[in-house]
Amino acid sequence: MTAASARVASSGFLIGVGLAVYPLLGAGAVRTALAVVGGMGLLLYLFAVGGLWPGGLGVAVGLLAAEYLASLYVRGVQLDVTAPIYAACLFVCGELGWLGVDGGAGSPRWPARWFATAGLALAGAALGWVLVIVATVPLAGGLVVTALGVAAALAAATTVAWLARRANE
Repeated sequence: MTAASARVASSGFLIGVGLAVYPLLGAGAVRTALAVVGGMGLLLYLFAVGGLWPGGLGVAVGLLAAEYLASLYVRGVQLDVTAPIYAACLFVCGELGWLGVDGGAGSPRWPARWFATAGLALAGAALGWVLVIVATVPLAGGLVVTALGVAAALAAATTVAWLARRANE
């Protein structure tokens, strides 16, 4: 692992630490169980970026997300306004981990990939906040909400297809 890749992976790990700690705030009696899930996620993150199990990075990010979702359930939160920023940070954490694993941090394409990651994270957070705002408006549902759902699904599918195509180039 190059020095640049190690710095990038370390940055992702620090974001992961914040992601693991945030759900523990106000968790009460289940704080220990949540801490175990988040700790396992961080441990797998280290294994992945350390080269012991690179494929475990997805599992690590999934465990951090599961810890967050479990904390919402335990606290009885129906709508969390911090969810979009948490999701954006989770995305950036995973992307920085992958950059560390594949050694992309030292390549000449690194700045473009960093800006694309940051832009996609910000766009996702903005869209998330729009959806949170829409969820708080007392609508009966219908065509407008269905259209927003279809647009969100198409945007997600298009983004995944674009990323898959770029990965094969």
